[in-house]
Amino acid sequence: MSVLMSVLMASITALTPLGALAGDLRLRLELAWGTDGVAPEGKNLKELDAKGREKLRHFRWKNYWVVKSTPVILDAKTVQKVALDRCQVDFKTTADGHVEVKLHSINEAKEAKLVKTLQHSHEALKRGEFLIIAGDDKDKWNDAWFVIIRAEP
Repeated sequence: MSVLMSVLMASITALTPLGALAGDLRLRLELAWGTDGVAPEGKNLKELDAKGREKLRHFRWKNYWVVKSTPVILDAKTVQKVALDRCQVDFKTTADGHVEVKLHSINEAKEAKLVKTLQHSHEALKRGEFLIIAGDDKDKWNDAWFVIIRAEP
């Protein structure tokens, strides 16, 4: 019986993707606002860092303000839900070593509506790639919002 268990365990280990064995991934989740204007008075917004601005260089806005920033430790076994201002981001590790990201908008009744689902590899995030989801700001014409996901060192 122990030989059979050893063979079974070896088979399961061989079929497990390397990404799932790599352990938890530490991410930084940021909600950023792109605008040509200045930060509004009384809001505790800070400017997006140079690395983040470099990743957004193809967009046209002069200023990028971080509305909310939160660390996320991606657990390979569970789905994590992170609330941001008027949206929620769900993280899940897939069997092939990718992170699946679902962005939901949250209405005034606190109901979540799926906006977009994307996948990105753990390895690409570890190498410094960002996963960025963008959209227009419905409250202010000519402004935009960005959900920025990056690995933390």
